[in-house]
Amino acid sequence: MCINSCCAFTGNLETLNKCTYCKADRYQEGGRPRAQVAYFSIQNRFKIQYQDPTRAKQLRYRSEYITREDDGAIGDVFDGSQYKYLSQKGYFQDDRDIALLGSVDGYQLFKQKCDDCWIVLFINANLPPHQRVKKENLLITSIIPGPKAPKNFNSFMKPIVEELCLLNGNFNYIHYDKT
Repeated sequence: MCINSCCAFTGNLETLNKCTYCKADRYQEGGRPRAQVAYFSIQNRFKIQYQDPTRAKQLRYRSEYITREDDGAIGDVFDGSQYKYLSQKGYFQDDRDIALLGSVDGYQLFKQKCDDCWIVLFINANLPPHQRVKKENLLITSIIPGPKAPKNFNSFMKPIVEELCLLNGNFNYIHYDKT
């Protein structure tokens, strides 16, 4: 990644030796990157979870959830219009399919407010609601170090989106109406 956190050298930026935003060199003398972003594979963590029979049973919550259609109330994300829309499009047909809730948030490491970081986090909605947000169940996928806010945030997200598409067996991005 750029030393000033402008972008990650992914996609169409992958072969560049300088940042297109601040013109900083990508590499130190000797060919080592000046800065790197932390990325943790989602697929590897799912493999580990599904190998544990107790956990695999817990991960069936989504497929066993009964939608509340009669009163229109929302009991879980699976009652929401986005999940229903994706289900109608053919997603979540297999009991083992995984529904993820994504979040990105920035935070400051020190009181001096001189460095920012961003966390890309997923919550596994296949777990029952009371277990989803427990610390041990949160899936931190990437930690993007500062010192500044990324100018091309999509370049940092590219490896994550690519892995999600591979897991889905779909190499196209899912587009949806945010309204």
